[in-house]
Amino acid sequence: MPRRMPSAARRASRVRLVTAACLSALALAACSGGGTEERAAGEGPTRTDGKGADTGKSLFDKKTLNVAVKKGQPGFSTRSEEEDDFAGFEAQLVQFLSTDLHFKAADWDVQSRNREKVLTERSMDLVVATYSITAPRDREVDFTAPYLKTYQGVLVRKKENGIKRLADVDGKRVCSVRGSTGDPESERDAKAKKAVRDALGPNVVAELRNSYKSCVKELTRGNFSAVWTDKIILEGFAQDPRYHDDVKVVRNITVKKKQFYGVGLREGHEADCRRLNDALKRFLDTQWALAFRAHFPSITERVAGYEQQYKPTDDEFEALAKTSCGAGE
Repeated sequence: MPRRMPSAARRASRVRLVTAACLSALALAACSGGGTEERAAGEGPTRTDGKGADTGKSLFDKKTLNVAVKKGQPGFSTRSEEEDDFAGFEAQLVQFLSTDLHFKAADWDVQSRNREKVLTERSMDLVVATYSITAPRDREVDFTAPYLKTYQGVLVRKKENGIKRLADVDGKRVCSVRGSTGDPESERDAKAKKAVRDALGPNVVAELRNSYKSCVKELTRGNFSAVWTDKIILEGFAQDPRYHDDVKVVRNITVKKKQFYGVGLREGHEADCRRLNDALKRFLDTQWALAFRAHFPSITERVAGYEQQYKPTDDEFEALAKTSCGAGE
């Protein structure tokens, strides 16, 4: 079972403090959802199709939904130094969804490699954890339409001047995370696995850890030359006061194709998934920019067109909505 994070109610108050200066009355209502520390059991037995997918029961019939999130992910969900709570872009998104869809959220920490497992084994109801929508994952679980997009890149030590373009990474020792899109085992067929291995260069020595925090700490100690994953995740570490003086994102390196983050849920909940899509569209239209500015200030202060880089366009949202919620299978 993933580790439970501190009270969502405390976290909600932290989110309100972070964004109070720029939120309108509507925004405050959207971001002030209540949470609970209690782990709710199901409201009676749920029928399945024999493959772990639920049939005939809404997730929102439960008083509390168990939501898997990333603990210690700068920019997305991190512990406040002043208070024993968590704040970040995804922490604020969970609060918006819980208020908009009228449920209480009990948040639990999850590692990248366990995101499908906690859904299929039914310990979690939703996953909101920098969860890229990919074909192999979509065969095991369902995804909503996206709420964020990003390319991939590399993080290096602040004083590193020898890695300026992708070719400079080839032959270096690089860290990524098990269960992420940088893990060859995240793909199913041999050709796709090889493409992941060769993404940074055929001579890269790639190793995997259980968390990006572990990768970044080993990078600062000199055990790796770079950390490879989504640029938005790397930007979160680069702006974090604990790492800012030691690491930087290489601006001119972009790796692989664009990643889209969605909310993950068990198969068999198409109606619930569509409700989540509707709520996510409201979040994109009314709260996305406020949340992004609050939790990724280093990007918004530096990049004039940050919304074009990180916010799904209406066309991208609608295109992925059409294949979301099991429709693309």
